[in-house]
Amino acid sequence: MPRNQAQIHGLLRKSLVGELLDTQFYLFSARSKRQGNVTKLRALYANKKALATDSEYFNSLLFKNTLDDPALVEVEDHYTCEGGISLSEYGYASDSDLDEEDEEGEGGGSIRWLKTMRNAKGAQRIITSRRVLVTDTAFNTWQALLYYLYTDEIVFAPLRSQGSRPARRCSIDGPPPCSPKSMYRLACKINHDKLQAKALAAIRSSLTEPNVNILQECSLSLKSRSPSILEVETKSLLQLIATATAISNFSTIASADLPYEADV
Repeated sequence: MPRNQAQIHGLLRKSLVGELLDTQFYLFSARSKRQGNVTKLRALYANKKALATDSEYFNSLLFKNTLDDPALVEVEDHYTCEGGISLSEYGYASDSDLDEEDEEGEGGGSIRWLKTMRNAKGAQRIITSRRVLVTDTAFNTWQALLYYLYTDEIVFAPLRSQGSRPARRCSIDGPPPCSPKSMYRLACKINHDKLQAKALAAIRSSLTEPNVNILQECSLSLKSRSPSILEVETKSLLQLIATATAISNFSTIASADLPYEADV
């Protein structure tokens, strides 16, 4: 039996006796441009043994009494976070896996973006388990990572500059889509070489699509501080620099129409 199938069968057996969920992760899922924060806390449930099987990062993280990763915070059930955290604290302002917060019609004054952990979306059940707040990764990226560690399957969404974004709600029959750039950043952090290679290959493949704005992608990579991604995109830019599409896109950079523009 393949490793991932055996793991899934093991998880199903645990679910029958109530031993499946022993870890809860809480992550931000949206970006508020007006507030300059990441917002909308959501919950993910996991089994620590399953995560640790194919990841030294999770093996070290979840089988110790203290968290070694400074971006992760142990929290209590009634933990409250007002207003989310700033984009600078989050560390990845151009994260494509963050939804844009719809703020039309919001009144003035202080806005309570985040409820207590007990009222976070997806956190209705009361489960005795470890609770961890992740402050540097989007909900969608972390969800795709957990799914990958369970099944060895992953689906990447189109790049931001390709315009169309898939619906965030994934089918129960398939992996949740995530940004290849966001996943590459996370894979580097957790030292998962195989997943890192998959994400970089997806980025490289997307750059050949006719509707990709290579200049915008280079600009976003400069902001995300990912040298390997920037190198791949720079090579593609040099190959496409004389095309009509690339030339027309220079005006986009010059007019600062990008949400997170950088000098190119």
